[in-house]
Formats: sequence, structure tokens, C-alpha cells
Amino acid sequence: MDDISLPDAGRLPMLSLPCRSLWTDRFSPRPPGDMLQALPAEIRALRALGAGYVEFPGDICLVSDPYSSQDVWSEAARILRSEGLGATVHLPFAWVDLTSLDCEVWEGSLRSVEAAMTALTPLEPVMASVHPANYATQAVLLATPETARPGLMQAFGQRLVPALQRLRRGVLGPVLALENLEGMPIGLFRFLVEAADVRVCLDIGHAVAEGQDPAALFGEMKGRVLGLHLHDGVPETGHGAEEERAHKPLGEGVLDLDGLVRVLLESGFGGPVVLEILGEDEPSARAFRAVLGRDRDRGHEAET
Repeated sequence: MDDISLPDAGRLPMLSLPCRSLWTDRFSPRPPGDMLQALPAEIRALRALGAGYVEFPGDICLVSDPYSSQDVWSEAARILRSEGLGATVHLPFAWVDLTSLDCEVWEGSLRSVEAAMTALTPLEPVMASVHPANYATQAVLLATPETARPGLMQAFGQRLVPALQRLRRGVLGPVLALENLEGMPIGLFRFLVEAADVRVCLDIGHAVAEGQDPAALFGEMKGRVLGLHLHDGVPETGHGAEEERAHKPLGEGVLDLDGLVRVLLESGFGGPVVLEILGEDEPSARAFRAVLGRDRDRGHEAET
């Protein structure tokens, strides 16, 4: 990990809010010219909510040819710099699978992710998060009898580790961060991160939905945590099929936001905190900033 920098100690966690100008609907890209025209006003609105970064999705590079070129992202980067903000990116996840046991799908997925990394390079993101698997693989795992899951997860890991090692050698390798997902045992996640020697994007809502303590996980893995994905969640009830248990607005799940923020401040964590809400971002952005400000002020009072 000697080529990867930790977030600067002593800085404050900084919000990254998603760019909405890219889409007219889910996975329906807006023409690049229209997006670039709308971007300055959106960036100013996000900055007013406390954002220091804007989050851009790598999937758009795969579903729209114009966005597969660095030209669009070079102009977006220029606009970002002019407004004083940086970038984070979420590498493609919807139609790629770095754990695929099909060799052709695995290789094609890697090439697609590498293409998106190349396209997004002009943004100079501080974090490029990547999923360990896609929805189809997660569904296969959940449909597998529990007694057979360890062997299947081992096979997935044997695909994922070389994939991550290859991506680490790519253009955004220094900021590559593996995200924890629901259904992946945290012990296996730690093993994969260490085996591939990559950083961690600690997804708070996924941890909550798994019944885990995200503040404790951060403490255990803070030496590798490059950034966070922030949303609320609720643990599984065991009552059969359920709606999305994560990606809830802050305050609508069981996340102890105050406790998490205190741990972040005590550690001196200064990395990006990417808000991943299904719905309006503003209430959750304001909630995070309010808790951050309150806990920071308490810390200053304690020091005096």
C-alpha cells in the first residue's frame, strides 16, 4: 500500500454528493452538452449543502459512448476546479462482475471497469469505489444453501483478488477502494482487502443492514479506510422478502450517527463521505453537517 495515501489526519470528514445532472432517468444519460451546461449551478447548490466533492458514476461511461471519452470529463473537471470542489467516483457495478466464474464475463468486466477508469481520470478523484460483485452474483449466493456458501464464496474470492490487483495497477489504482456489501461476511471482506492490498470504502448503510456496528468496523479497519458511503439502514428481520434495507435517509434507520461521527473526529479522519440516499439528498446532507458541527464543537470545548 505504499503508493496509497491515507486521508490527512486532523482534517474533517468531507461530504461528497451525487451529480444528478448526468441522468434524465435511471441509467438514461443526459446529453453531455446539457449536463455540462447544468453542472456549474448544480455544483454551487451542492457546495451550499456542505459538499467538498461531487460523486460521479462509472456506469455512465459504459451505457453512453460520449461519456466513454475523456473529453467530457476533462471539461467537467475544469468546471469542478473553477468552483473549488473535487471528485469521487463509483466504478461500474450494474452490469459487470469481478467475481464471475465465467472467464469471458470476468475478463469483459475487467476491461469495462478499466475503460471507465481511463475515461474518468481527468476528474482526479480522491476515491474510486468498487463493488466486489454485482446483483446477479449476490442473488446466486443468497439462493445457495448455507452449507454450500463457503465454497462458493471462496471461488468468488479467487476471481476477485486478481481482478483487484489488476485494477490497482491501472490509472486510478492509488485511489481504488473495495466496498463492503450485504451478504459478505466481514471476515471474508478483510481477507480479500488484505490479499489484494487495496483500500476500503466502508459502506455504513450496508454494515447497519447486516447488523454490524459501523463505528467498530471503522476502528478495526481505519488503517485502510479511504472513504465512506453514508446512508441509513435496518437489519434483517427474518420475516421473508423485504424492501431495500439500506440507502435510507439518515434518521430513518438504526444508525447511531452521533456515535459514528465522534469516532471519525477522534481518529482525525479527513476522507470523503459519499451520501448514497434513495431520495432527496438535502435533508440527510444537512443532518450530517449538523451532527458534525455539534460534535466538533463539543470536542473543542473538551480540549479547553
